[in-house]
Amino acid sequence: MATKKGRVEDEGLPEWFATFADMMTLLMTFFVLLFSMSTMDPVKVADLAASMEHNLKGGKKPKVKIKTQSQIKRDVQEVIQKMDMSEIAKVSHSPKGVSITIDSRYAFGMGSADLNSGIYPFLDAIIPIMSDRGNKFPISVEGHTDNVLPTGALAARYPTNWELSGARAAAVVRYCISKGVPGGRLRAVGFADRLPAGTSWRQSRIGVNDETVQAANATPELQSQNRRVEITFLAVG
Repeated sequence: MATKKGRVEDEGLPEWFATFADMMTLLMTFFVLLFSMSTMDPVKVADLAASMEHNLKGGKKPKVKIKTQSQIKRDVQEVIQKMDMSEIAKVSHSPKGVSITIDSRYAFGMGSADLNSGIYPFLDAIIPIMSDRGNKFPISVEGHTDNVLPTGALAARYPTNWELSGARAAAVVRYCISKGVPGGRLRAVGFADRLPAGTSWRQSRIGVNDETVQAANATPELQSQNRRVEITFLAVG
């Protein structure tokens, strides 16, 4: 609007702009809600990060090929097939990472944290994968037990399954380090009986109750499955 002195007064924003702003606010709220309800897959994020690191090096090809989680899983599967050790070790892929589950019957004696010689050939075969400079994922070695508490002389050394499972994980870590795996990339973790075989990644995030642990150890066969060691290339450190 022109004034008597010829100046134009500011009439403010048009009326439709308020409606437009309200609509944009509602849309933003809607998409934030969708994002908060979604579940990001750390494995895919890790693969994407590895691919970006491989490709975005200032236009130069990196000297070391960066491995993705999927590639590590294939490498481990090839080792298991080549050595015909499908009964001893199994590989799986979850949001946690790539996990190698080793049956403890081939790794440790009953109630012992000393490595059996039968596990050495398999560990020797996967150590190159663990030591590969292109493998940028931290490695967690995890010990698991059944729900039977140590007794007798064993209890004097390992009062509970927490100590026993931790000692088994540490034994594997020590061997891997002796074969050249960088110690800074390894971690030894003991879970006692709290993550029975078959526990999903989501269940492990919230914890397993006592009733579930008891049911998962109801028979000698189930207990045997729970006495295991897992080596995981972690998607998220």
